[in-house]
Amino acid sequence: PRGSLSSRRVEVRGRMYVPVERVDAKLRYRSDAVPARVEQTADGFVLHLDQPAYAIAPGQTAALYEGDAVVGAGVIEAAT
Repeated sequence: PRGSLSSRRVEVRGRMYVPVERVDAKLRYRSDAVPARVEQTADGFVLHLDQPAYAIAPGQTAALYEGDAVVGAGVIEAAT
């Protein structure tokens, strides 16, 4: 079912270019950005999405935006 494909926590291996606490995260090339809180980790960051996102898969790219500026990016490791 569709509900089993939703995630609100996304672990990403990558880099924050600017230290921010809130971002708009694009998790798929053609998807809308999802507002999220960012928690930095030793090898990347964890996104805590404000609303569920669907069909997030390891290996996809996460791009983080603050307005029109890219403030971080990386490869999705896991989504729960």
